[in-house]
Amino acid sequence: MKIYHGNILFSPRLGELTVLPGGYVAVEDGVVRGTYAQLPEPLAHGPIEELGEGLLLPAFNDLHLHAAQLPTVGLGYDGDAGEWFNRYTYPAEQRYSSDLDYAAGVNGELIHSLWENGIMRSVIMCATGPEATQDLMKRLMESGLGACVGKMNSDHEAFGEAQESMPASCEGTRRLIDWARGKSALVRYILSPEFVPAVSEELLDYLGEQAKKEGLPVQSHMSEGEGDLAMVLDRFPREKLYGYVWDRYGLFGQTPTVMAHCSYVTEEELELMARRGVFIAFCPNAIQHIPGDRFLPVRRALDLGVPVGLGSDIGGGHTLNMLQNMASAIQVSKTLCAGRGLSAAEAFYLATKGGGSFFGAVGSFEPGYQFDALVIDDRALVGHGEYTLAERLQRLLYCGDSRHIVRRFCAGREIPDPAKG
Repeated sequence: MKIYHGNILFSPRLGELTVLPGGYVAVEDGVVRGTYAQLPEPLAHGPIEELGEGLLLPAFNDLHLHAAQLPTVGLGYDGDAGEWFNRYTYPAEQRYSSDLDYAAGVNGELIHSLWENGIMRSVIMCATGPEATQDLMKRLMESGLGACVGKMNSDHEAFGEAQESMPASCEGTRRLIDWARGKSALVRYILSPEFVPAVSEELLDYLGEQAKKEGLPVQSHMSEGEGDLAMVLDRFPREKLYGYVWDRYGLFGQTPTVMAHCSYVTEEELELMARRGVFIAFCPNAIQHIPGDRFLPVRRALDLGVPVGLGSDIGGGHTLNMLQNMASAIQVSKTLCAGRGLSAAEAFYLATKGGGSFFGAVGSFEPGYQFDALVIDDRALVGHGEYTLAERLQRLLYCGDSRHIVRRFCAGREIPDPAKG
């Protein structure tokens, strides 16, 4: 049993913030056994680790990012979507898939950046190359971070040429499923069709069969923009809605599923997502770089009970700083939600328990939850002011960055810098 003593904050429910000044969290076998304002007598005489006057928070979770696009972060946002894909995204993904030495370098940089920004769990779409995907999974297993990682499946022309053939996509996917089976409790394979316009009906069938047979989670994009939505409805007029296409192939909540963006999602689709438990990865920084007149109605999704977490969507988004993604989520939602924008506590929930729930009992300090945690030194943000702990969290959210994260835990284990491993 390990007991940590410090200023504890976590969000057990959307909009609620549990604050324990000088509180205690007891951890056994990597799992929270209890959180206390005062230690109960049976625990009071054991060793206690003092965390000082900083903050102890649940670690952050990123529900959507692209490994191969890390080198393109910040590029191409001035042009249209076609230019961004053809000049930056597709070349980066093709190089990542074909040059393993290059991919290994990108993977190492990505893992360090996730660690640096306090993202202890993530959902990662690679490119079409199975070797680069396997390299990332292996490195993540060695790092101690948790993740769902998948080789992108993309065998149908969408905004450009098909990136792979259907047989190659199936063979690479099957090989990775077999390789990853049973290797790690923290790093899992996730089926990763790029998006409906880039995947043939035959490949969608195959992926749905694998999801059912292997019980594998699924990640993709949905209703990101007008262009992809129009292509989906043109190819699948019978379904009438993007979500019903995913559902037809068994890739929409039949196993754990996360869909990024959902900017043009309908009420009917949101209701289906709520019933099926399909997660939305809300990517507020990325959607501000996408030309369009609609964004995810995040408040409506939450009202209907759709599980929502935050995603950085690098390189569509420009930062892995999850604090900045929280601030952007609040700002974007105020524009979208007619006076019902997200609060700081709600954005904090989405980055912790909201997204963490995709991985199981993750993202909170409630009993039974895995101890994923960050120790924050916010002295530079507090200065000479007098702030409550909730106000200190707000200042961190708007003004903080990785420099304020001094310790990181995943499943109870303190994680050192992978770049120094």
